[in-house]
Amino acid sequence: MIDKTREVRVARRRDGSDASRRLRLKLRANRIYRIDAIEGLKKIEDESVDLVVTDPPYNIASKNKSTIQQGRLMTTAEAWGEWDTFHPFDHEVFIMQVLSHCYRVLKPGGALYMFTARETNGFFIRKAVQRGFTYQNQLVMAKTTQLPSWSKRQWRSAFELCFYVSKGKVRTFNFLSQRECVNLYQYSIRHKQTKHPTEKPLAFIKKLVLINSNAGELVLDPFMGSGTTAVAAKETGRQFIGFEINPDYIKMARERLKGGA
Repeated sequence: MIDKTREVRVARRRDGSDASRRLRLKLRANRIYRIDAIEGLKKIEDESVDLVVTDPPYNIASKNKSTIQQGRLMTTAEAWGEWDTFHPFDHEVFIMQVLSHCYRVLKPGGALYMFTARETNGFFIRKAVQRGFTYQNQLVMAKTTQLPSWSKRQWRSAFELCFYVSKGKVRTFNFLSQRECVNLYQYSIRHKQTKHPTEKPLAFIKKLVLINSNAGELVLDPFMGSGTTAVAAKETGRQFIGFEINPDYIKMARERLKGGA
């Protein structure tokens, strides 16, 4: 049985003062905290997480690219807003900080799955390896339904990329079946459960959790969004902890956790 009151160990501040040594903010498992990803990661102690599954900002929101949200055609800048808009240099620094902290908090043999934009996927894989991660594989989510090409001057977007790395030799890989353990996952973009613009399919995230963790272990998502990773962990008997700064997304996630969807 999962201990719902388990507390995630947190890193102590190291400025040397007695007050800071006594300060021990406790992050409870099975909670989503309204906090910036980096600040949240700083609070987690070294080698205390079993698996990280996350979908950080891609930095591709644009006034020149279109998408459909709630049945209305709009630019991706309108749909996704400021959270997906960085100066390119700042975005690289930000993701590299995330990679560094994820490496630190993962237990030896723990895995990291990170979604990225196609433009930056290879770059961030190289940075992850430079940080110390071991490259394992690349996963593709192929869309069986795609948005039209509004300008008819570009290929239609039909897939997303997720890279898979580990902290040393992989400790847990629960091979499901030959059919299930293929690095291509097909899904329909019409089957979303929330209004979050970049919601990932629950069935795919559950598969990652089942394969690279065991019952009762801790799954971390520093960019919880609509709560897909949390729901996947809950439905597979794992524990979770997540960070998110958007209160509307936190509300979405908590409603899903209550309803089990």
